[in-house]
Amino acid sequence: MNTTAAYALAAVLLGGPAVMLAPFALARRSAEDHADRAAAAIREAAARRKENTR
Repeated sequence: MNTTAAYALAAVLLGGPAVMLAPFALARRSAEDHADRAAAAIREAAARRKENTR
């Protein structure tokens, strides 16, 4: 067993399922933040287009 595997095993044994699920929680948070930013950009672009047609 290499040192990385040993650290991972220790983290799982000490932290339990939270350590294993942390990457999924971080990925979900990142995806939600991206979705919020993309939606805001789309709303702004639509508002600009609407103003340009007046």
